[in-house]
Amino acid sequence: MGTNLNNQNNEKSINEEKQNKGFLASSLVTILFILIFASISVVSYLPIRNVYFPIEENVNNYIESQAFIYRLSRLTKSLQQSIDGTNDGYDYIDVRSVKYKADGTINEDLSSDGELEQPVNDEKAISNDAKVIESMQKVEEEKVTADTVEIEENVKTTVEEKSLSNMDSVSDDQLADEIKGSLFYMKAIFDENGNPKIETSLGNRFNKDSFIHELIYYDDDLLKEYANLEVVYIVPQDFEEYDDIFTSDMKDSSVLPEHGMLILAIGAISILVLIIVAFAISYCTQNNMAIVKVFNKMFLEFKFIVWFGFIGLCFGTGVIISNNYGHYGYGLTNFIYDVGPAFYIIGITLTFMLYLLIYLSVVYIKHIYHNGFKKGLIENSLFGSVFLYTVRNSKEVFKRLTSINLKEDNYGKLVGIVAVNLLAIWILGNSGFLGFIISLAYTIFIFKYLLKVLNKAKELNKASSKVAEGNFNINVDEDMGILSPMAKDLNNIKQGFSLAIEKEIKSQRMKSELISNVSHDLKTPLTSIINYVDLLKKEDIDEQTRKEYIDILDRKSQRLNVLIEDLFEASKASSGNIELKLENIDTIALFKQTMGELEEKINESTLDFKINLPEDKVTCNLDGRRMYRVFENIIINILKYSMENSRVYIDAIENENEISFIFKNISAYELNFHVSEITERFTRGDESRNTEGSGLGLSIAKSFVELQNGKLEIIIDGDLFKLVVTLPKTK
Repeated sequence: MGTNLNNQNNEKSINEEKQNKGFLASSLVTILFILIFASISVVSYLPIRNVYFPIEENVNNYIESQAFIYRLSRLTKSLQQSIDGTNDGYDYIDVRSVKYKADGTINEDLSSDGELEQPVNDEKAISNDAKVIESMQKVEEEKVTADTVEIEENVKTTVEEKSLSNMDSVSDDQLADEIKGSLFYMKAIFDENGNPKIETSLGNRFNKDSFIHELIYYDDDLLKEYANLEVVYIVPQDFEEYDDIFTSDMKDSSVLPEHGMLILAIGAISILVLIIVAFAISYCTQNNMAIVKVFNKMFLEFKFIVWFGFIGLCFGTGVIISNNYGHYGYGLTNFIYDVGPAFYIIGITLTFMLYLLIYLSVVYIKHIYHNGFKKGLIENSLFGSVFLYTVRNSKEVFKRLTSINLKEDNYGKLVGIVAVNLLAIWILGNSGFLGFIISLAYTIFIFKYLLKVLNKAKELNKASSKVAEGNFNINVDEDMGILSPMAKDLNNIKQGFSLAIEKEIKSQRMKSELISNVSHDLKTPLTSIINYVDLLKKEDIDEQTRKEYIDILDRKSQRLNVLIEDLFEASKASSGNIELKLENIDTIALFKQTMGELEEKINESTLDFKINLPEDKVTCNLDGRRMYRVFENIIINILKYSMENSRVYIDAIENENEISFIFKNISAYELNFHVSEITERFTRGDESRNTEGSGLGLSIAKSFVELQNGKLEIIIDGDLFKLVVTLPKTK
């Protein structure tokens, strides 16, 4: 029997361990599902982008855009300045995604003393002496007049051709091949006045006017800077593979409108699906997950901190990517456009964290719905908990301040109320216009409070009038402030009167039943004794019959003696007028001893006893003789009233502080009475009172158990009779 109990405890531990593992397993499955879902969302971006926004279209759209015209004008400006030897900050000549070839002339002005005004480099500073002299003589001849010969300004100009290109070979044939296989081609020739002639492969799709305006900042006088310049631009097929200002600009132009919207669309659809799934799964299943339990128990402020932390992580990651990814343009847009390994690692990680937070937040919303707004949200918030605590304490302080016990001297409390009111008036009087507004509110509050007190007093007056008329069917609200003691007293009058009537009725009924039952149970054996004594007085009976009559008299007298003893014992037990000899006793051994002494009666019955007891001893502070009587009465009651050929289950369950003996049997009689009646005196399982017994067995057992600080409970479920005896263990 003890082995069975240990097995049950082991099974319980195993079940709890399995349940905990189940909680962890469900959390891991949820996390894995969200991780897979996040991976699908991130990985799906590239194939969807390639379908709706092919690379070729991105490049072609960029070449036809204003952004490309602007960059091309900046490149032209940079080439012109490089050829002229001037530089105002433009540095585009190192591009590789756009191939160029520029030819131009260098114009240099010399001062009258023969030195260069703007020397560009060493080669430009060196001039041919003969050419300088010849140039000066020619100028002087044109400036001579009849009256004076004055040299106003000596100017000399030298012209030098210069060519720039980022192509390895710039022969005409190779240049033609480059143009033939290109995505874009443009040739611009500027005359001696800087007026351009532009030829492009796009024809009218290339806005030449816009190119010129971007080139000179809408100032036509600046066209002279480009005099005699000839440039050829070629955009190769592998344009996207380079990393320079043009490719970065193309990626920025593509990502910001189209690709960004695609990412948002994928994210929105994925989040919508995730929310639907989160709402579709039952809350009971979700609430058993360890990760959900932890998140739901977190204070609301901590949840916001987690969300803000995630947002900060995303922002920080974006800053790091922008500062470290690519050499041109916006690093983040290049990062999104290129879709490299880092894109998947960072994208899946951040998306997983986002989806997990969204899922947990949705489940938390369901948690609020199931537990109520107050418990699920306000009490789950650190600020809300502090606020509720403050409100509750304020209410208690106000109640204590305003509650006046009419049975005591309330002079001190009244002085306190007056002092607080005086302080409030003084503060309001020194607060200016704001004090005037607050004083109005304070006055309204006092008016409402007094009106409430008067209404409560009126309600109490009506209730007391009903009681005075003999009507005790009243129910007064006890939350009446200073009138609460009176309200409680009125309710106590009603409850006390009802309880007194109920006790009196029950007492009268029990007295009647006691007299009836005692009369019946005592009269039956006494009548038999009287009758058989009369029979023995007859002289004509034989010796054998005489012995039979004497045996019957002996049984009936013993029966009468048992009834009287039980009656006295029940009376002493119920009144507590009984001396207990308490000692530390092994209750398991005591129960086994009881079962051993009743073994003969148990074997004579048709009942099958299934007993499950712990192997170790369980010590309780009991009166051994009284506790033996308890077990004996319970077993005898089972033998009398159980259905024949049925099973009887007896289990002893031990915990840290107590041990419970549980008796279960199927009744042979209809259990049509209340459980409280079965432990009353002279109550039997069969109302016909055909079975032997005093009807005091369970009443005595209950009294003995309660005298030893235990409790006896009876539970009836159909024909199942269940009795539980719980005893405190010795500490």
